[in-house]
Amino acid sequence: MRVQWSIALCLASCVCAPIARCQETRSAPASSPPGNLTEAVISAPRGETNAGTAPILELTPSDLESYGVDTLSDLVEALRPLTRSSRSDQIAVVLINGHLAGIAEFKTLPREAIERVEILPETVALQYGFSENQRVLNFILREHYRALPLRLSDSGATEGGDQTESSDASWVRLEDEVRSTLYGSYRDAAWLRANQRDIQIPENSDLTLQPAKTDATLAGTVSGQVLGVASSLEASIDTDSTRSLQGEADLMPLRQSEHDLTGYVATQFTGLLRNYVWGATASYMHEQSRSTSESEFNPDGTAMSDQTDAGFNVGNLQLSLSGAPLRLPAGQLLANLKLAFQYQDFATDSVFPGAAVMHSTLVRTVRSGNFNASIPITAELAATLNVSLDNVSNVGPLWSSSYGLAWIPVKRIYIDAVLTDRRTAATVQQIEAPPIFTPNVETFDFIKDETVYITQITGGGGTLQPTDDHSTSLGVSLGPFLGGTSFTAHYQQNRVSNAIGALPPLTSEVEQAFPDRFFRDDAGTLVELDDRAVNLQRQRVDDLTWGFNLRAPLGTASTPQGVSDRIEFSAFDTWYLRDTVLIRNGLPELDLLNGAPSDTSGGQPRHKLELRGVLYKSGAGAVLAANWHSATTVAGSDPTLQDTLYFSSLGTVDLRLFADLARVPSTRAHDWARGARLYFSVTNLFDRRQSVHDATDATPIAFEPGYLDPPGRVITLSARKVL
Repeated sequence: MRVQWSIALCLASCVCAPIARCQETRSAPASSPPGNLTEAVISAPRGETNAGTAPILELTPSDLESYGVDTLSDLVEALRPLTRSSRSDQIAVVLINGHLAGIAEFKTLPREAIERVEILPETVALQYGFSENQRVLNFILREHYRALPLRLSDSGATEGGDQTESSDASWVRLEDEVRSTLYGSYRDAAWLRANQRDIQIPENSDLTLQPAKTDATLAGTVSGQVLGVASSLEASIDTDSTRSLQGEADLMPLRQSEHDLTGYVATQFTGLLRNYVWGATASYMHEQSRSTSESEFNPDGTAMSDQTDAGFNVGNLQLSLSGAPLRLPAGQLLANLKLAFQYQDFATDSVFPGAAVMHSTLVRTVRSGNFNASIPITAELAATLNVSLDNVSNVGPLWSSSYGLAWIPVKRIYIDAVLTDRRTAATVQQIEAPPIFTPNVETFDFIKDETVYITQITGGGGTLQPTDDHSTSLGVSLGPFLGGTSFTAHYQQNRVSNAIGALPPLTSEVEQAFPDRFFRDDAGTLVELDDRAVNLQRQRVDDLTWGFNLRAPLGTASTPQGVSDRIEFSAFDTWYLRDTVLIRNGLPELDLLNGAPSDTSGGQPRHKLELRGVLYKSGAGAVLAANWHSATTVAGSDPTLQDTLYFSSLGTVDLRLFADLARVPSTRAHDWARGARLYFSVTNLFDRRQSVHDATDATPIAFEPGYLDPPGRVITLSARKVL
């Protein structure tokens, strides 16, 4: 640990010194101010989207330096404030050189391989068969690039425990349209016990708040041109295992473990047919898992265990055609037609002490068709249409549709409205996943106002009705102005019938709706909870998400290395206007904003605030992320008792410092600094946890800080070298 702190002090000095001198040093003028972007139509042959749509914003490699991230997946997360749509909070659709990104390539390509990034409007998502409520990120890669990135990381909680070590390495080669990558990673995380957080319960030394986990990944991709057709092949294999302690029986620890092995292979082809872009994708995934849970011990000391094995196979085949089949007076009609077939096979075996082996199999096929279109009405107004049909075996046809209007009254002002009706079948896992019995699970019984330790049953819920989701969305987006400043606001009404999920927190209404899911002893104490998936009658949520993102250069110009110093800040607030759940007809509707519990954090907070700041100066940077939500209360089941629980507001801050040693003035002259980056990050910087108390100012055991946030403050040290 002494070595780790030496590295941390060195890193802090590298990072903080140039930031502190940001007002004292000024760089030479650049040919054009960073972020002064134009909306020129994409014309480069590499990475061109189907309709040559102008990007909302374009980012250069110098812009990307300020985020201090390593891979495409890291960069997508860092760019979320810039890719927020005024129609939803969904993550952007990701393209690589104008083609849909593969899973393995998305994880393995380093940020240094990117030539530029284009943030494209929602209409481009329609061209790739997605709904019109997501923006699109198009990563244009460098034509020639070879690298071997290596990364090591070590983290641990300042209170002790939660020790995690990880490493990964990749090999990347880009030659024109030919791309090859190979990636491997390993991660080992130690478990965190209850007695490491001063949770005073009987036998807590054999109860883990977080399981031990080990996972490893090996993945590879090959992409290129075959007879004028863009093609790619990717494959990966992942293995992970978790181990936990679930209390004691006969003074011996009860152990629970799960092991998973997943193999995946996929191929993709994209070509031109006259003025249309066609695509074909095929993929296959196999997942094998085994879960073992000890429940008690025989007189000879051997454990009696529940064991479940599950095998899941899924194959996909998809064909698509995109283009502009018709020119209307206001412009081209853009359309995408997609046909797909999916095969799923889910088989399970369950073995319980004293019982025969239970075997179940569920085979499902899904034949689907999807049509998307963007229809220009005037030069400033366009309509969007999305219609899809999923014919699910043993369920039947499920229709979904969405209709929208997008209006641009003046340049850089976007107003839109979308109506969506989507029907979705339960997954095969939600239906047939084998039951898993976990003893000594801490739970709060809101009916009796007490903390209990129960046996929890998880798994598939059997026959489940399809979900019917209706939403109305109104949005506005302003910008980008002044190089990178934008504002978005998104109001949505969401109505879900037959919502599928786990049981809500235990209240009298929940137990009345599902009396066969709760088992109590003669004293009325809850001892077992069947928490397998269920259908809820109706959910209603109205919310408004609004905020801004500010990007500005720091100083007047770029550094001698061509990287611009900059500052970025974003703030977004989600204001919940309504959040109610009707569990069953005939029961009272639960108001999660006014007294009904939503999860272990209490009710639904009225406001959730997300803040993010980025400061980059002379090769070093700081990224700060803060989250805050308002206080809530949960009313007790008996109105005659003062058993209301009060959940405080909570604000947490995460800080990440990084230094690109090849750009930091004190180290950039050394050859060993080339391609080297150091990180020092702190999660939950001020070690804040939510406080919970009742009318007597006492905190129930179930809401002790160690349960609500077991790790607390976590420090991570990382080093990366690109060879």
